[in-house]
Amino acid sequence: MPTNTFFNLPAEKKHKILKAANKEFARVPLEQASIKNIVEDAEIARGSFYQYFENKQDLFDYIMTSKTGDMEKNLMEMIENENGNIINIFINMYDHLIEVGKIRRNNKLFRQIFENIKTSDNLMLTRKEEMNKKLEKTLQDLYSKNKDILNIKDEEEFKLVIEILAAITRRRIVASLKYKNSAEARKDFLKEIEYIKRGILK
Repeated sequence: MPTNTFFNLPAEKKHKILKAANKEFARVPLEQASIKNIVEDAEIARGSFYQYFENKQDLFDYIMTSKTGDMEKNLMEMIENENGNIINIFINMYDHLIEVGKIRRNNKLFRQIFENIKTSDNLMLTRKEEMNKKLEKTLQDLYSKNKDILNIKDEEEFKLVIEILAAITRRRIVASLKYKNSAEARKDFLKEIEYIKRGILK
């Protein structure tokens, strides 16, 4: 999370820093992103950067949260609206994040965001140390609501189902950026979800 020093900066200066960061994070994956490029583009001293952010991960997390529209909050709303139905939750998550990515100027950054998180266990798109307890409680609640409608033995199997659905959703979101037709992208996503619902063995 940015420091108060960053939040107290004039709006123009904050905008310049975030614009430079957006440009760099859209250029390369996070591990290759250069703080040097960001500070030079934003025309600030490297020392100033560390007065605003702990490191580039801190800055990336802040941008990611703003671009995805506070996914944790949206996920909780989806859970409530769908009464915990895990299949519908992931379909709604896909639709929400695709809408975020439709802003054309953000597409390169959006692609990099999902390239960075698509193999992560972090479902809510927030820092793991901040969300583990919330995620654990959420999974327990979801398990209770889904155990009678899913072919699962226990909570461990349910976590595996979550991981599979998350992997499909993330991969399909990244893949959707290559489609000319978003309806076709969604159709292919739903086809995979249907395979999961149906199973592949007769």
